[in-house]
Amino acid sequence: MTASAVRASPVLAGEVMSAPPLAVRPEASVWSAWTLMAHRGVRHLLVTANGRCVGVLDDRTIFAQWPLGPAALHRKEVAAVMCAAVSSVPASSELRRAALVMMREGVDAVPVADDDGITVGVVTYTDILAAVARCADVSWFEEPERSS
Repeated sequence: MTASAVRASPVLAGEVMSAPPLAVRPEASVWSAWTLMAHRGVRHLLVTANGRCVGVLDDRTIFAQWPLGPAALHRKEVAAVMCAAVSSVPASSELRRAALVMMREGVDAVPVADDDGITVGVVTYTDILAAVARCADVSWFEEPERSS
């Protein structure tokens, strides 16, 4: 059985995105962004201005700032460390387009925007893995039975 036999239509970004997206403003402190991530149990925050995504901040970027100490993290703005200009995808686009953006840009989260460019969600690599697990034929992955 093929993946196309399991699901006739392609999976769309809007079907798997996290919405509404968890976001911070560019002028927020790195410390406040980290606190938000820790309290909400997420690894990515979108950085938005006027409803549009201007960057993505992930936990690894914050960890790289950690040696500077708490005082510096309170002073440093998210805009100084975020990954700027990440391409967004429309909610109506196929999920594979989000995967291609991730691969091309070396990121593991892609903003999802409506027709007016307003950020409405985010697709992460774990969202894509979950969609593959739900929709694809993974019978080839099943372990063979062991004989006693």
